[in-house]
Amino acid sequence: MRLQRLPGYSVVLLFCLFPVPAQAVNNPQFFPVSQVRPGMKGVGRTIFQGNKIEDFQVELIGVLKNVLGPKQDAILAKLSGPAVAQTGVAAGMSGSPVYVDGKLLGAVARAFPFAKEPYTLITPIQEMLAVVPRTPEPGASSVASVSTLPWYDSVSPGPSGLEARWIPGPHSGPAEWASLLSRWTSGTAFEGFRLPLHFSGFAQNVMSGYSPVFRELGFEPIQAAVILGTSPVKGSAAISQVTPGSMISVMLVRGDLNLNVDCTVTYLQGNHLYACGHQLFTLGPADVPFAETRVLATIPSLYTSEKVDEPGPVIGSIRQDRFGGIYGVLGKMAPTIPVHLFVNSSLGRTLDYSFQVSQQPLLSPLLVNLSIVSALSSSERMMGPTTVDLNGRIALADGEDVKIEDVLSSHFGSAGSAGATVATPLSYLLNGQFSHLRVRNIELHVTVLNQSRAATLEQVWSTRSEVRPGDQIVVTAMERTPSGKTVIQKIPVTIPASVSAKTLSLVVGSGEALNALQLQFLRPGTPPRNLHQLVRELNRTRRNNRLYALLMTPQRSFIMEGTEYPSPPPSLLQTFMADPAVSSKLIYRASSVVGDFETSPTSYSIEGEQTLYLKVLSGTD
Repeated sequence: MRLQRLPGYSVVLLFCLFPVPAQAVNNPQFFPVSQVRPGMKGVGRTIFQGNKIEDFQVELIGVLKNVLGPKQDAILAKLSGPAVAQTGVAAGMSGSPVYVDGKLLGAVARAFPFAKEPYTLITPIQEMLAVVPRTPEPGASSVASVSTLPWYDSVSPGPSGLEARWIPGPHSGPAEWASLLSRWTSGTAFEGFRLPLHFSGFAQNVMSGYSPVFRELGFEPIQAAVILGTSPVKGSAAISQVTPGSMISVMLVRGDLNLNVDCTVTYLQGNHLYACGHQLFTLGPADVPFAETRVLATIPSLYTSEKVDEPGPVIGSIRQDRFGGIYGVLGKMAPTIPVHLFVNSSLGRTLDYSFQVSQQPLLSPLLVNLSIVSALSSSERMMGPTTVDLNGRIALADGEDVKIEDVLSSHFGSAGSAGATVATPLSYLLNGQFSHLRVRNIELHVTVLNQSRAATLEQVWSTRSEVRPGDQIVVTAMERTPSGKTVIQKIPVTIPASVSAKTLSLVVGSGEALNALQLQFLRPGTPPRNLHQLVRELNRTRRNNRLYALLMTPQRSFIMEGTEYPSPPPSLLQTFMADPAVSSKLIYRASSVVGDFETSPTSYSIEGEQTLYLKVLSGTD
């Protein structure tokens, strides 16, 4: 239950079609907001303990116009009753239906922190029913996503035959998604009352680190003291128990780690369910599992009383998450991502974690990152020399895999980097606008050592410093570890036959160093055109456990629609520049990459870079 509203520049969300009941204003079972008068009495329904729905009394004070946003009215009311006298308006009561003269007025939705009396704002039922679009938008996706991911470099072969490497943006990991979500909400005069976000299995120190993100979204992370149910749907017996006033849990993570948001059911029409009376994440079209919930106790608090509950079997899917409330369908199953994490701990033990994450483009990367970091921090140190060796895959339903393979070594935050190693490619997959994409599972094997395995590049040399077009040379790199051990690696390099420059530069370094180098002169390019191309490029991203070499010429080049044209003749440039429609698509570079090479993986995380200069001889030299 919270009091926050969306800024005017919120993310554009796509619509999908679901059945919607008749408009409340014309339905005799709903009480019109226009007939609300001060002093009217009503009755609310909610659960304070167990599965028993109890009544509480409601006195209407009046209608507050535009109190939550443009044309977002709410009804100010005061609650009373034996249970309410103890707890006030408790977190988890969001969605509790309120009836006047036996007709549904709306849902308890917002409260006032530190209030001496139980005042609340009621979301009219008209606003809740409006969360379901009347008509579908042609070509619209059923799940909200963001298409503004930064794509860099070419993803298709140029005229020289060189397939350029896709480079993730410097801020393309889970932090970007957390930042995006945090910009969806802004404070109001009622800011401070937060919806409880129950968690178990997650490390307390990790959740504390993420608390600012969740609080910005309007949630208060609260550690659960019970084991959450993990049973699958058992049919209509479980579904038939849901009624207005029942509690449900929106299941974000479920299994060995659990994360859920709870609220109350407001209205049911057949198997169509409306709840909460306000948004959760404002995902728009969604597909997130929810479960029926048993309330263990409602704990009174001077700040915010809260319901402590125990989710049961998953019984349906939330299909809309919008400002006025959430809408779900009983009996429909939402897709989830099974995650299997195997940790070879530095303590000599093997730990096995299994959990499911809701498959939601805007949330899944953050949730996967949070889960991996929590699992590692529960057995490994967060400060001191640590090396994390990662091997795994993100398996897609069509049979393709994105490989997860890297070595991370640092004195601080290796676990966080391990989470981002999985979450970053997952972000690009889920937000790639491929409507039929389904993640079959994520499997990750992690080996942790309490030692540094960072190898620093110290020296680079080649078999020749003078070359001819078509020559093959071998570049040798010497790296040194913290213990003083020397690591030697060799990189075969082929000089392209088409090279016409007099000198070439060969930059040898870590994946991070060469990414930073290319980002200095790259502009966002064309994103992959299909899922197969995206998977291929994700599997070619540079990693920390190997060396890379870029062979570059000082000649100008340009990229058009993902294809690089090194050293273009002036006539070609003049032709393209003469057409404004074509010239607007050109991306210029100060130099041309004519070769991209790499070594085999090592058991070390490599740092640094070195540059060699090669003189190109002509056939007569």
